[in-house]
Amino acid sequence: MKKKSEFSSKKVSEFKVRKRKKAIDLAKPRENNDFFEDQRIKSDLRIFYNNEAKKYAETRKKFWHEEKAILDEITPLFEQNKKVRVLEFWCWSGRFASLLTQHFHDKFDYVWIDLSDELLSYASAENPNLTFFQWDITKLVKNFEQESFDLIVWTSSFQHIPSAKERSFLVKNFYRLLDYDGMLLMTNWSLSKWFISKHWKVVLKWLFSAIAQFDLSKCRDLMVPWTDSKWKVYERFYHFFTLKELENLNRFSWLSQKMNVYIDQDANFTYNEKISRSSFLVSLKKPILD
Repeated sequence: MKKKSEFSSKKVSEFKVRKRKKAIDLAKPRENNDFFEDQRIKSDLRIFYNNEAKKYAETRKKFWHEEKAILDEITPLFEQNKKVRVLEFWCWSGRFASLLTQHFHDKFDYVWIDLSDELLSYASAENPNLTFFQWDITKLVKNFEQESFDLIVWTSSFQHIPSAKERSFLVKNFYRLLDYDGMLLMTNWSLSKWFISKHWKVVLKWLFSAIAQFDLSKCRDLMVPWTDSKWKVYERFYHFFTLKELENLNRFSWLSQKMNVYIDQDANFTYNEKISRSSFLVSLKKPILD
């Protein structure tokens, strides 16, 4: 029979070996694609927006209910005596960049990233002096250097990221990419009375599914059908954030929350999700977390 000391010593050695092996495995570079879920959702989004790029390029020139609120928040950044380094994810057809050009002219350097190369072609035509990348942001985000940007923007697009794990990965990188006193600005569709009345069949279907799975959090993950100009039906993924969920994501990212509210069709802030159109989150990178 082995002595107790010999047995314990062997167990400790085996534990150290396993721990070292785990550390080596974690240190190995790996494709983000292996880590995240359901890339088919993004593939379907890209196909849909490529097919409907012309339509969305036109509709995005119409009234934008968040525009004034966005301008109010970002203007102080552009009043400093330096160029503002801007990164926008899933930029659609360039509506936000056109807004910047209109109000701030050449006071910024800009990088755009979108899944759809067709949408980017419209964005590039409208803003020929700016930089565009057609890529999956989750695969690209680690390639940017630390503190590379003063402003990171997601307008009505972070909602399409298909998993909580991937969303957490991205917000953690937002902190790394922002310079100190930099800003994250994010809007996402809300599960409002307007949206529910428009897509009530989908909402009911997913609510029953969530109840059947004993997981009501899933009723905020919806696959919304959209028909393109050729009458082909696509399903687009939406995650509808609560303000509490956005607050928790913000804390996880170590950013300091400045504003976390809903905004309605008339650009009024509210805490009532039912009468809103989208959520509106503004966070800052501070040396010390508030």
